[in-house]
Amino acid sequence: MRPDQITLRMVRARLARPFENRWQRFETWTKVVVQVDAGGHSGLGECTAMETPFYNYETVDTAWHLLETYLVPLVLVSDDPSPQAAAEGWRHIDGHEEAKGALECALWDLRARASGQPLCVELGGVPRRVPVGATVGIEASIDELVAAVERAGAAGYGRVRVKIRPGWDTAPLRAVRAALPDVRLIADANAAYGAEHLDLLAGLDDLGLLAIEQPFARSEVELAAALQTRIEAAVCLDESIKSLADVRRAHRVGACRMVNIKVGRVGGLAEAVRIHDFCREQGIPSFVGGKYEFGLGRWTNLALATLPNMTLPSDVGPSSRYYVEDGASPTLALSAPGWVEPLAAAGLGAQLTDGVEVVRELTLTANQLAVH
Repeated sequence: MRPDQITLRMVRARLARPFENRWQRFETWTKVVVQVDAGGHSGLGECTAMETPFYNYETVDTAWHLLETYLVPLVLVSDDPSPQAAAEGWRHIDGHEEAKGALECALWDLRARASGQPLCVELGGVPRRVPVGATVGIEASIDELVAAVERAGAAGYGRVRVKIRPGWDTAPLRAVRAALPDVRLIADANAAYGAEHLDLLAGLDDLGLLAIEQPFARSEVELAAALQTRIEAAVCLDESIKSLADVRRAHRVGACRMVNIKVGRVGGLAEAVRIHDFCREQGIPSFVGGKYEFGLGRWTNLALATLPNMTLPSDVGPSSRYYVEDGASPTLALSAPGWVEPLAAAGLGAQLTDGVEVVRELTLTANQLAVH
């Protein structure tokens, strides 16, 4: 079953409130959405690349280029639209996991819709309630940070990730802990620290943190292992994990007591499942991380979060917390305070709506490729 056509859409949505991480402040967010049409079904995938190359070298513009020029043509000329066949076809393309992941997710959704199964079942999960975590960015003041974490806790979120960076770490975290002693906290550094900060980070251990996430640059897993020997909290790896091989290496050196699995960062759902399975075998807790996904990306993450080793609250909360309009129907919402559930419908069970601004759109077919 060769795909009839593949459509790329660059879409933009407005945040419900501004968000700031260690690099910049956002009021809108831009994504690339991939739609694969075949056999009367449509599969949808959302690219997690950002507009800037700070979290990762990929951006929405590089992802668009890779998809249009290399990845989509490979899928359009294939008689096998399975995600496994696609991944084999682009194995020779180095890197660009987020671009690959968007198209791979669309192919998984297509297969699930064609088979009449929810995406979570197609991945090996089961339709079940999933606990939700929240993320709070760098706020204008410590008082505003405490208030934001308090709101998340009051809404029932099972843990709160707080963004930190040098100069915004010890005092904010201590204030949050003093005001909210029972909230499960992850301090997320986005690789902002170096070896000179080991003592500072180790000094956070008396706060009872669930984890310190990605304290060092992605290649510095030995440094993460050194910190792990000094703290009771888990060192959670994020940017360091782009493949199963990365998880194995981190586990081997003792730097991997928790793993944040991001679909786009590891190149799609198949690799995410392989990482999940390894973590389960090794007794490493894991959860599904997010990058301010729109609605389609959230439904995708939720399907992955139903796998058995996703034992920690995942970043699959309702879009209304983050966006004015998330471009998906239905919109993901809490089924109970702190919990969400996948849809019973086939695939994601959701469709792209016109509630987001379409910045760019392109439809490609195999016939167009033949003409060129």
